[in-house]
Amino acid sequence: MADELQRRVRLAQMAELYYHQRWTQSAIAERFGLSTMQISRLLREAQQSGVVEFRIHHPLPVDQEAARELQRRFGLKSVLAVRSSRPEQVKADVASAGAHHVVALLEPGRTLAVAWSSTLALLAQALPYQPVEGLEVVQMLGALSPSADQYNPYDALVRIGAQLGARMHPLHAPTVLQSKAARDALVDDPAVKDVLDMARAADYALCGIGTAGDDSTFYRMGYLSRAELDALRAQGVVGDVLGRFIDGDGRPVPWTHAETLVSLDLGELKRIPQVIAVAAGPSKVQPVLGALRGGYLSHLITDAETVRRLLEIGDPLAVR
Repeated sequence: MADELQRRVRLAQMAELYYHQRWTQSAIAERFGLSTMQISRLLREAQQSGVVEFRIHHPLPVDQEAARELQRRFGLKSVLAVRSSRPEQVKADVASAGAHHVVALLEPGRTLAVAWSSTLALLAQALPYQPVEGLEVVQMLGALSPSADQYNPYDALVRIGAQLGARMHPLHAPTVLQSKAARDALVDDPAVKDVLDMARAADYALCGIGTAGDDSTFYRMGYLSRAELDALRAQGVVGDVLGRFIDGDGRPVPWTHAETLVSLDLGELKRIPQVIAVAAGPSKVQPVLGALRGGYLSHLITDAETVRRLLEIGDPLAVR
């Protein structure tokens, strides 16, 4: 069942590129690592199986029109706008649909760098067992202490690696150290440096987007005091990507532990060819918009209501 759904998701992606975005079959073939003849056959299969009629029927519960408009406005490679009628379950709904979308994006023989967030953890749990030949999965953000948070990047790495049949490369380091000197010494250790270098050279990155509200992970973990969090908000901070706080235009804003984080920085993230972000719910609208304006994302997986809000308030001219 999972294999059939995954195949239909892939057919829908190819059909969207061909019929809506006017890609050539040769360009689609290059994108998916297939021959032009194979793409032609798969497009015929998409029609014969009912994925394509006069319009594309996506097998997942999504708002295709809103997704395409946001994709066009911000120059993204894909947007998945998941419909959810259950506010209390929006993260789970986005994670469930997003898991199939992520698998359909991955190509054999590539490297996927992963971070963490509550929605990313749910997505990892929802991944179908779908081995991707030659895939490497590497951790790009240090681990949390076992008692600090239930959403640990190491746990996400193991689950994703297991479901995708990938070789795993954990980062044996905490997220935050006590001093810059301690951080610099740790990232110079070959065991840590090699993993971070591998993450920097990844083909894909999968990350969440944090908030600057009371649900901020760093505030809940005690790395930020109430006064520090309020001061960041006063500077226009809307959220964080990989622990790097950003303002509404996506500009990095320094914070107490900015120089003691064990993670890729935003410049390094931008150099990864395909960055897949997963985030859902009303509190993520402003952080996602900041990440879009900063140009950090290639693919966005979120809920349809968040996409509609982004279309209402998002200024494409602000994208950097």
